[in-house]
Amino acid sequence: MSIDISPGQFVTSPDGTKIWAAACGNTSKPAVVFIHGFTCTADAFEQQYTDSTMLENLYIIRYDVRGCGRSDGPLNEEAYSSERQAEDFKAVIDAYGVAKPFVATWSLGGMVPPDVIAKYGPDSLAGHIMMASFPHRNMHKGIQHPVILGIIPGLITEDIAFFAKTLPDFVLSCVSPKFKLPYDVYAKWLGGAAPRAPVVRQSMLGRKQDDAAIMRIASHFPYLAIQGEDDTHIIPEKLEKWMKDHLSQSEFHLLPGVGHAPFYEAPEVTNKLILEFVRKYSDA
Repeated sequence: MSIDISPGQFVTSPDGTKIWAAACGNTSKPAVVFIHGFTCTADAFEQQYTDSTMLENLYIIRYDVRGCGRSDGPLNEEAYSSERQAEDFKAVIDAYGVAKPFVATWSLGGMVPPDVIAKYGPDSLAGHIMMASFPHRNMHKGIQHPVILGIIPGLITEDIAFFAKTLPDFVLSCVSPKFKLPYDVYAKWLGGAAPRAPVVRQSMLGRKQDDAAIMRIASHFPYLAIQGEDDTHIIPEKLEKWMKDHLSQSEFHLLPGVGHAPFYEAPEVTNKLILEFVRKYSDA
């Protein structure tokens, strides 16, 4: 059963899964689909979808990934495959009458664009904005930070006490140690991650991905990386090097004093970079 607790709508994916989505902004401007990370919700992007300049210049679509937030969470591993993820994305953009949007991802949300390209072709997306995110699953293993690697076992455990002990550490690891996360935001992020069964978290973190389709367009597909210097999920210098070695049309911006949530910790800088990137590649 899905629970609707805020404005938006439920979109039905081809396998029957209900996906919560919402849109705001200027429908005559380029569309950007925001995709959150592991066990989070689309509400994480509040500083983007309430910003007046963003709303004037973009059509912002956001949705709760299956297994998260208000969307359904099927209790079988197959439901979280690349094909299902791509179908969810397509169902959402179709519901809002959008074709070839930009996509802005946080963390594990970076796995969705390669799924979309693999299923719907190289012209299905206009570019990938990575906010402490990554180009595809297979390269992610080489840039993971030791801190998040130490946290993951407690996120996929079936031991409730271990999970309860780990979850606060996970939420706090999403920002720089120097950043004071407001309690209401901490509680909201904590609550967004808590309700799901272990099989959902296991399936999301454990799923495989074929990177062949996304790497075939690495010479001309646009990427923007907005990366915090204090990130304890991703090692910034390793991501930057990989991008330089493999992605011909990419930008990397390192934000000092920022952790794994640049869109929240440094919204002004993040929003400015997003708008510049979209403007650049919308006119191309």
